Amino acid sequence: MSASERPGLASYRDSVTGLVEAGEAFGDIEYAIDAVPDLTNDQKAALWLLAFSMREPGDQQRDVEAYLLSVS
Repeated sequence: MSASERPGLASYRDSVTGLVEAGEAFGDIEYAIDAVPDLTNDQKAALWLLAFSMREPGDQQRDVEAYLLSVS
């Protein structure tokens, strides 16, 4: 796929939004983002933040607390 044929970041943003709205598991969304070879790490991080921000606040808090416990 040439650079001109690659989907733009907006297309990936729409895909991530669709996955979240469809109720896909967050881990599956993370995997889908990470599997895109033509995105930079910064672009992947931005898409991850988008997906994370679309989750319910309680789900966000629970995952953050679990992560903090895992790195202490």
